[in-house]
Amino acid sequence: MHRDFLTSDGLWAIPTEDREKGNAEYIRLPPMVMQIVRKQPTSASAPFIFQGRLKGPINGFTKDKAALDAKMEEIAGHPIPHWVLHDLRRTGKTLMIRSGVSPHVSERVMGHVIPGVEGVYDQYEYLAEKTAALRKLAALVARILNPKDNIVSLKPGLRSKSLTKKKASG
Repeated sequence: MHRDFLTSDGLWAIPTEDREKGNAEYIRLPPMVMQIVRKQPTSASAPFIFQGRLKGPINGFTKDKAALDAKMEEIAGHPIPHWVLHDLRRTGKTLMIRSGVSPHVSERVMGHVIPGVEGVYDQYEYLAEKTAALRKLAALVARILNPKDNIVSLKPGLRSKSLTKKKASG
């Protein structure tokens, strides 16, 4: 992710030459992602937001991935199963569907070229829909990372009053 292609309000323009499929793409990153982006160090010699060890972006086939694995194992406190960076795309797609994003929108978030007649005739960019999809994904990730208690008090204080009555009568 090159700094020059991301606006301060989170609009990420992915140029044609950086895309496997040869089509430019626009994605609006959710606030949760922009918080992470803003925390990354900046330097004139480091044009990428997630800078690799060698003046380029993080590369899944370098020491960067090994360093990430080591940090994850340190945080987890145990070895982690083998994974590749591309697994994050599958996880993101799965979580979008789980959070209620329609498959045709999630496909566009993923940057896939839509095949057949639909891909030929539907030239709409889906920016609003992709933005909503990424916000849903971010909300689900936040809930996974910070789960709330699964017990919900319907009437605050009800339990304490009933316990007080039991203690007084017993």
